[in-house]
Amino acid sequence: MPEFERGLVISPGTDRQLGAYGLFRPAPSQQQALELPLHTLTAKSAAPDLLWVGFAELCGGPLESADYRALAARYPVWVIDGVPSPLVESDPGSGAGSAGAWERFLEVLDRLREQDVIPFLVCRGPLDWAAPGPGPTDAHPERAAALAGIADRLAGLPRLMTDEELEDAQTGGC
Repeated sequence: MPEFERGLVISPGTDRQLGAYGLFRPAPSQQQALELPLHTLTAKSAAPDLLWVGFAELCGGPLESADYRALAARYPVWVIDGVPSPLVESDPGSGAGSAGAWERFLEVLDRLREQDVIPFLVCRGPLDWAAPGPGPTDAHPERAAALAGIADRLAGLPRLMTDEELEDAQTGGC
């Protein structure tokens, strides 16, 4: 199995859900500025084997393909938290959930698949990337195209959406 497919989509990302996979939210003191080929990224934590970054920082700003490629080559496991629900309009101030942010997220997923990085995506709400967002779908064609691409890239990743599903996974579904 490719490493990318060992990833997981987690919602809503409770401490219990994360802890079951050995993931613990970084303390603010663990925040680091990472110098990339074209830009600087503020990560919540960056250890030799794990990058923990917020969606808004990763996809809401100016990072480009070369930056994502450099990060994917450096970190074999990523946690991207704060992934907004694709069914909710973006917060204009953060850029998270905008068409540009979703296009950058699709770029991130392509680089992670290319480098065979394990992604843990911690989402805040409903996770149907294939569904159109609010409003007329033809009003956001770039956003709709990016969301369809994201749905395709993540189709093989398991999803953990409740603590009850966590219990089922831990007991083998009994």
